[in-house]
Amino acid sequence: MIQVDSAPRRPWIPFLTLFAALILLVLPMQELPGGFVPDWVSLVLIYWALAFPVRMGVPIAWVTGLIVDIITLGIPGAHAFTKSVIVYITGSLALRIRAFPIWQQSVVVFLLLSLELASLVIISGLTGEAITGMHRWTAVVVGALVWPLIYHVLRRSRHSSNLRGS
Repeated sequence: MIQVDSAPRRPWIPFLTLFAALILLVLPMQELPGGFVPDWVSLVLIYWALAFPVRMGVPIAWVTGLIVDIITLGIPGAHAFTKSVIVYITGSLALRIRAFPIWQQSVVVFLLLSLELASLVIISGLTGEAITGMHRWTAVVVGALVWPLIYHVLRRSRHSSNLRGS
């Protein structure tokens, strides 16, 4: 007997969560110093690259990064490049990373966010932009610490949306 899954699929959920992450990027969070706000967009991109390594790949990361560059008035293409790199690495290693316990995934997320920030610092230095202080690295640590929460919230939304991973 063939069992039909009656729950409706919601393929727009990954894009809705990326949009929510972009909204969090522009929200003024005066209570928190700049370093204590993680890169929500990168965390969401990493999750979806783990869940759907083929469908949520480099092109989506590139477009999302360009949107971040526009919103932050940053160096054109800098975030597009760095987010594409971390999504490419995540997608390439998705099967291995998904097998890790959540604390080891947090270490991988820390390394990915560190690579992204280091790349942004190098790009800023090469283009003559002002290189920000060490407080930016705090956001990398905070991002790794909130990864378990992001993972479980997005995983729950993926399962409730009846989306199947690849």
